[in-house]
Amino acid sequence: MDWKKLAWVLVPALVLMLIVFAVLNRLVEPLPPRRITISTGRENGAYYMFAKEYAKLAAADGFTVEILTGAGTVETLKRLTAGQAMAGFVQGGSAEATHTEGLLSLGSLYYEPIWLFHRRTRPLRALDDLRGLSIQVGEEGSGIRPLAMRLLRDSGVTPQNSRIMALTTEDAAAALEAGRIDAAFFIVAPTVPLVRRLLLSPAVSLWSVRRTLAYTTRYRFLSTVTLGEGVVDLVTDVPDRDVLLLAATATLVVREDVHPVIVRLLLKTAEIVHSGPGLFEAPNAFPSDAFVELPLHEVARRYLRKGPPFLERYLPFWIAVTVERWALLLLPAVGILLPLIRILPSLYNSQMRRRVTRWYREVHDIDHALARATPEEAQAAAERLRNVQARLADVTPPPPGLMGEYYDLKLHVEWLIEQAEDRAASGHSPR
Repeated sequence: MDWKKLAWVLVPALVLMLIVFAVLNRLVEPLPPRRITISTGRENGAYYMFAKEYAKLAAADGFTVEILTGAGTVETLKRLTAGQAMAGFVQGGSAEATHTEGLLSLGSLYYEPIWLFHRRTRPLRALDDLRGLSIQVGEEGSGIRPLAMRLLRDSGVTPQNSRIMALTTEDAAAALEAGRIDAAFFIVAPTVPLVRRLLLSPAVSLWSVRRTLAYTTRYRFLSTVTLGEGVVDLVTDVPDRDVLLLAATATLVVREDVHPVIVRLLLKTAEIVHSGPGLFEAPNAFPSDAFVELPLHEVARRYLRKGPPFLERYLPFWIAVTVERWALLLLPAVGILLPLIRILPSLYNSQMRRRVTRWYREVHDIDHALARATPEEAQAAAERLRNVQARLADVTPPPPGLMGEYYDLKLHVEWLIEQAEDRAASGHSPR
């Protein structure tokens, strides 16, 4: 194998490929951070429990999740806009409560019924029946507070004509059971123990919404779900009737500058955690692009409609991401390298041929001058030809394809030396 020829072909190609690789490496997005911060509600809430599931699944893919607990949705939105968290669970209907510029939704995750519990001794048909009563609407920073205040305001119930309370979830449940308040709004998952506790409480009743079309038309982020008779407890028949509930949806929200790989990881995790059937959810109904208030992230739009990228369907997540990145880096380089490898051999042969033909030019000049040379000039020409002969001996032999021309050149030089020496020895000058 002609290693010098191979090196002459490959070295420029490799240098060019490295240059292309370096340029593409700067253009392709950097690798994602391995630490993800997720904002949730209190530690006894569904958001926190789901975040723990996310953390467990993300750890299997090499990511660490830090969970930031707080009052709820409004605080989460403030953390996201301030850059204190990368992602967070947000309750539908709360987007207008604070600044949300720069935030995008990854889709809705599950239904969050609006549980309006009231004292059994105070029947409730419509929300305007709450006028003049003491009503719990959630603590500051929670997601239920802006939504409950919005529903009450549109029904004519305001802080000016009613007593609006701001209690924690546990304090509100205790106050309602003790009769210290008349009604309380909650948005929690039906699996949270507090819901079963209040449904089984003899002092408390659950409001069944009427005028559902009016609510779902006015509030596009709301839908309705039915809590069937006996679903909570068949033996005691709790609830004792079908109860129609308004429902928001929990949504996963991220900052718009979050790395796309992190977005895909969150979507993959959300699909694992939330695609199963629930009390109100059909199998594979979530995650969904329906019932979202904030603009949908473009990566989420593709993912929710077409599924995960091809590689992620068959490879572990981090391997798929690495292969995808290297493909983005290498394919353009290979696309440049392959045509270059096809061209370089012909360029090499042309270069080698020029190395031979340049000697022919020098020898031709000497031969042309020898035709009319004096004996002294012929002797000088012979010396020049011997110098060419010596230099040819030190030249690296050309490739086999040009070896014939190389040896023809050497024979021609030897023949011309003989001609020059004969002319010098004859002592005759040309006519």
